[in-house]
Amino acid sequence: MGNCNFKTENENDPDNCPILTKNQFLMHYIIGKGGFGKVWRVEFKKTKEFYAMKIMSKFKVYQKKSITSVMNEKKLLENLRHP
Repeated sequence: MGNCNFKTENENDPDNCPILTKNQFLMHYIIGKGGFGKVWRVEFKKTKEFYAMKIMSKFKVYQKKSITSVMNEKKLLENLRHP
């Protein structure tokens, strides 16, 4: 299921995207909870912009045999573009 790094979208050169880590964000508070983890309101330290960050337990996903549905959700969220 991968590691805990995220790539940002760079319109000019998608192959030269910086890698983001959880440490580059300030965790504010929990927005919601689910069967696999939590959704946090986070602030990107560099730009002071706010985002939602979903943090899931790989063990819980594997234990509930939901790897396919989580990967489908990941693909869907990657394609969304909403302000």
